[in-house]
Amino acid sequence: MRAVQYIMCMLEIIGARFVLGEYTAAYETAIRSNTLLDGGYDPISRPKATTEVRVGIGILAIDQLDLRNQMFTFAGWMEVEWRDERLKWTPAAGNGNIESVFSTSDIIWKPELVIDNALEDLGVITADNLNLRYDFEGDVKWEPPRLFNVHCQVDVTFYPYDQQKCSIVVIGWSYTVEEVDLAFLSKAINTDDLETHGEWIVTQTETVKAVLEETLEDGTKRRFPQLEFWISIQRRHAFYNLNVIMPVVVTSLLIALTFIVPFESGEKLSYILTVFLSLVVLLTVTADALPPTSITVSNLAMYLGIVTVLSAVGMLTTVLLLMVYHNEDGISESTSASSECILLIARVAATLICSSKRHLIGRRVSSKVVKVVPVNGHEHAALEQRVKSAESGKKGADDEKANVTWQDVAIILDRFVFIVFLAVTVAINFGFLVGLVVGGKTTVP
Repeated sequence: MRAVQYIMCMLEIIGARFVLGEYTAAYETAIRSNTLLDGGYDPISRPKATTEVRVGIGILAIDQLDLRNQMFTFAGWMEVEWRDERLKWTPAAGNGNIESVFSTSDIIWKPELVIDNALEDLGVITADNLNLRYDFEGDVKWEPPRLFNVHCQVDVTFYPYDQQKCSIVVIGWSYTVEEVDLAFLSKAINTDDLETHGEWIVTQTETVKAVLEETLEDGTKRRFPQLEFWISIQRRHAFYNLNVIMPVVVTSLLIALTFIVPFESGEKLSYILTVFLSLVVLLTVTADALPPTSITVSNLAMYLGIVTVLSAVGMLTTVLLLMVYHNEDGISESTSASSECILLIARVAATLICSSKRHLIGRRVSSKVVKVVPVNGHEHAALEQRVKSAESGKKGADDEKANVTWQDVAIILDRFVFIVFLAVTVAINFGFLVGLVVGGKTTVP
């Protein structure tokens, strides 16, 4: 009697477990055998006449945006879903109430997808070691991980305050749009698992659906489905402020300081030459970081070019001022047109900078022709007195002029050029920085 009760109890337990339908590997194997391995399933034939495939992309981490090679690299995964009616089954106690199972990629139909703008691993997306999940309604889900290396047309106009917009273009390779239609899983790229990047910030993502047309030799047109995933990124510029912008601005301001270096030091020319070479080095370093393209030109490179030209002009001006300073002739003895021009410029410069010698530069004593006529005694005495007064005035003017040398003229011009170069450099820097920052924030790629 007790043996009968024991047997009945065990049957009840087994029956309860059977009703609950707990998962077993045998149940999953049986479902896979009935749906995929029964001999009636063809992994080459698409599920129906027009199969809709939904595609999405997720980003895990940004590797880099190579400006020079115009390549955007990031790690992520693709989400691909479609419905295959041939894989349906009814969850029941007889199959453990299992609602989804897995399958290897070689025995199930998959869409042939290609990243059209890939620069590496160009070909049909595969993941042979990755299983696919499909449920009892025939919905198949495939999520192959991938390192994306895609072409990105960069705009370096406002570098390093730039924003870039890159795309991942997914197309159906073999099937036309009438056979396999691509759709989006969501309206944006999945950035929920995105790691923080030290140089770039993801500001926006969007999707665009298009159709790729191909014309054959006989004029026949074939249309293939195409999906575009766009990602907008903005550069973090704190590093560039410290290591690019600040050295450039400070070096440009050093040009004006050339004209307050004393002539007696003998270092004016070597100083401006050092500044010039420093700007050339900065221009070279900046050019190496930018793509060799003429589609867009960096404002930073243009600014460095302008400042380099300004430095060359400063070098030429320094040489001319040194020539004036070391002129051994006296001002009163210089009667050439170039001397008169230099003295005129020096007088204007002395007036503008309020020099104490501005009234002495460029003064000339005009000589007058005296017509000799017969005079009486009183008129002769008066004329003799006027001639003595004129000679005395000329001597006084020559004495005043003798107090101003070419060294004084060179120093006055040096201070004037310093003010001009300083004003020009400050104006260029201000306009450059404002234009770069404002343009980078307001210009959307």
